[in-house]
This record gives sequence, structure tokens and C-alpha cells, in this order.
Amino acid sequence: MGRGCLMRAWRIAKEKRATDLTGKGAAIEGGRWNDQDVPAVYMGLTPAICCLETFVHAVGQPTFPLKITCFELPNDASLYQHIEAIDLPEGWASLPADRPSMAFGTAWLKSNSHLGLIIPSAILPLERNIVINPDHPAVKQVKVVEIYDFMYDARMFDVGTR
Repeated sequence: MGRGCLMRAWRIAKEKRATDLTGKGAAIEGGRWNDQDVPAVYMGLTPAICCLETFVHAVGQPTFPLKITCFELPNDASLYQHIEAIDLPEGWASLPADRPSMAFGTAWLKSNSHLGLIIPSAILPLERNIVINPDHPAVKQVKVVEIYDFMYDARMFDVGTR
């Protein structure tokens, strides 16, 4: 990703959090790449991986409005750290998320070295996610491009009828 390359990321969230970049939601319980009380914003680099990532955490079909937000990220390659699966600690993709990925991501977040950490998806490692550090000064350059209504296809929840 060099200069002149538009970078977009996607996030599915409840309507009231559609544009929230504070990372407070992830800090409540922690996540794959952050410990509790450490803010982080999770996004996918495609709408499809964003859908898969949120679907695996759904307990059932959501009964509240969801939005999928497209964000434009700053066009400066030095703001992003790309990590391949081979360079991640053993156990980073464990289910549920455990210490290897949480410690790695928390150390990265606390270093405040980059705006975004681009990592493979634990669900589909061919896809990429990005963790945004809400404490990095460049977070002010992240722009909302568009907000769309979002619903999972009902067939995704019909496992027993196939």
C-alpha cells in the first residue's frame, strides 16, 4: 500500500456505535487482540470478512438494528504494521481468544507505534482484519465514507433445516 492507494475498512456495529472510534466497546471485555480496559477498534478489510467475524460471535439473529460502516483510512503506509500468520505467536488463532494474541495486540496498542495492525483473520486466514489504535494521533484522519443498513441473511441461522 503506497501513496495514492485508497484504503478502506469495514465495521458492523449497533446503530448507535456505527461511527464510534473510541474503542471503548472492545475495552469492556477485551478481545482477540486486546486485554480488558485497553481500547481497540476491530475492522475488516472487506465487507465479507467483517460479516463472518461478527457472525461467529452472534448468539442468534440480532433483534436490534445493525449498520455496516465503510471507513477511509489515511493514505500513509507508515501508519500500518502488517503481520503475517507465521510471525504471530503460537496459539494466536485459538478459540476462544487467549493470551498469545491478547498479549501481542495489547503490547502493540500500548506501544502506540502505528494507527493500524493488519493481521490475518482467525476465521479465514486468507482474509485480513485491521485493529485500529484509538489512541494514535492519526485516528483523527479516519473518515466515514458511507453507513449502510445491515442484516445477516436469515439462512445463516437455519443450521438445523439443511
